[in-house]
Amino acid sequence: MRCSIDLDRPGKREGYVQLNHSNNRHAYGVIPLPIGVIAGDTGPTALLTAGNHGDEYEGIVILQRLFHVLEPDQVHGRIIFMPSLNLPAVREYQRTSPLDGANMNRVFGDPALSGPTREIATFVEETLISQADFAIDLHSGGKMCEFSPCGFIYGVGDKEHLQNKIRAAHHFGAKYTVVVEGSSGSLSAAGERAGIVMLSAELGGGRIQRENIEIGYTGTTNTLAGWGLLADSPRETRTTFLRSGFAGSSVMSPIAGAFEPLTNVGQAVHTGEVVGRIHSLDALDQPPVTVCAESAGIVVGQRAQAHILRGDFLLHLGEEVEESELLKPLN
Repeated sequence: MRCSIDLDRPGKREGYVQLNHSNNRHAYGVIPLPIGVIAGDTGPTALLTAGNHGDEYEGIVILQRLFHVLEPDQVHGRIIFMPSLNLPAVREYQRTSPLDGANMNRVFGDPALSGPTREIATFVEETLISQADFAIDLHSGGKMCEFSPCGFIYGVGDKEHLQNKIRAAHHFGAKYTVVVEGSSGSLSAAGERAGIVMLSAELGGGRIQRENIEIGYTGTTNTLAGWGLLADSPRETRTTFLRSGFAGSSVMSPIAGAFEPLTNVGQAVHTGEVVGRIHSLDALDQPPVTVCAESAGIVVGQRAQAHILRGDFLLHLGEEVEESELLKPLN
C-alpha cells in the first residue's frame, strides 16, 4: 500500500492510502483510503482513527471536523488522521468489509490472515502505529447497539503504562471508561504491542446524536492537549472506571422475537432485575418472555434493533472498579 502524501514534512495535507484490489468490480482498481496529517513544531505523534467498523459514523464526523479546525501552528508534534479506516465497509454502511467479509478489528497482528482488510490493518500497524507515541480509535455501537458514551482501555501492561492510560482516560473525560482484556486482533492490541498509549471510545450508536459527537470531540481534543500535542492546556476532567467481562456482564437473548428494553444506557441495574421483554412475532398465544440481569452493574451497551435471534446480545454491563485495582494488571 502506498501513501500519497508526505507524513513527515511540517504543514497540513490530505490525501489517500492506495489499496489495490481486483474483483468483479475492481479489475485493476484502487480504493483510496483518506488520510491526513497536521504537523507543527517538534513533538510526539498521535494517530487518530475512525471507521474501523463501517456502520460507525460518529468517529468519522468527529475526525473530519477536527481536521478542518486544526492548523499546524496549533500543533506541537504531528497528528495523523484516518477517519474512514475501513472505507469499503464505510461506503456500504456495514460493520464488516464487503470485499472479504472480515472484521477489521479482529485481523491486526495475524500474519496467517490475508485479504484487503488485513492489508489495511498491516499498513496501520507497521507504518502508522510504529511511528506513533499515542493513538485514539473512535467507535460506536453502529446500527445494532447503543453505548453509553465511554472510553475503553486495555487493563494490561506495567504500572507506568497503565497509569498513562488511566491519565488519558481522565483527559478524555467520558462519564465512564470501560477496562477490558480485549482481543489480540484489535487496533488497540496493535497499539499495546507497540508500547504506545492507546485509548478507544464508544460514542452511542443507533443514530448520530449531537451529545455523543460533542463528548467525542471535546474528549479527543482534551486528550491531545494532555499528551502535549496542542497549544492549549488540558481541562481537568475525571472518569469512573468500569470492569467488564465478568460472569453475567453480557445479557443474551434466550429466544427469537422483538426485544422491548426496560433500561437505558448508563443506568444501574441490580441482580435479578427485569431488563427487558421478548415478544413473539408470529403468535398471539405466547406471553412475552422476561429477561433478567444475572449480575448487578451499569448498562454500558444495549441492543438498538428490536428484531433478535436466540443468542443475540441484549445488554453489556460494567461494574465500578477503583483505580488502585486497575494498577494490578489482568495478565
